[in-house]
Amino acid sequence: MKSFLKSLGLAALLITPLWCESPDLHRDLTIPNMYMVKESMRSYHKSGQYTREIDTIAGQAKSYLEKNLARCQDKKPAMVLDIDETVLSNYPHINEFDFGYIPKEWSAWILRGEAPAFNGPRELFRYARQNGVTVFFITGRAEKEREATLKNLAREGFEGWQELIMKPNDDHNPTGQFKTEQRRRLTESGYTILVNMGDQNSDLEGGYAEAVFKLPNPMYYVP
Repeated sequence: MKSFLKSLGLAALLITPLWCESPDLHRDLTIPNMYMVKESMRSYHKSGQYTREIDTIAGQAKSYLEKNLARCQDKKPAMVLDIDETVLSNYPHINEFDFGYIPKEWSAWILRGEAPAFNGPRELFRYARQNGVTVFFITGRAEKEREATLKNLAREGFEGWQELIMKPNDDHNPTGQFKTEQRRRLTESGYTILVNMGDQNSDLEGGYAEAVFKLPNPMYYVP
């Protein structure tokens, strides 16, 4: 009898739910579920919302140039652009590696020079060049990636810019500090930076630009 009751109790335990689902079970907690976050980013991209937002902000930067160029024609008007997730998209690589960062694989991707351009920022670039605005690229990419970056920019139609400013290979200082210093250098050499556009706060903080335009990037963070 005791053996029978033990068996019956075990069977009851096996078929009885261990917990009941709360109505707010799937509500975000302090740290959201990583899989769901990644899927939301894929949906954000696949829906076209990501590129629409980028194009909208690039259009706002273009409108700023249109309204302010006339007063700056004799002040060497300039525009500063970041590269990654600003004019070129690394999403094909980022999605392939499930939003993870593997330095060796990232470097191999950059060296292939195959990143596609964002249409809105490319149109902004073309408008700037057609209207006498000097364009500088300031990127956190390292000097060893210069040849591949030049190839990629040319492949995507970015021609006629003034300077591609890249971090020295052995520079491990914060990228934001490097970019601020480069904008200061350009300003002190006589340029008026009307527009500074990038996808990271570190692209834009530190001053030396009349207007800053922040593009969305939910995929990674650069201090």
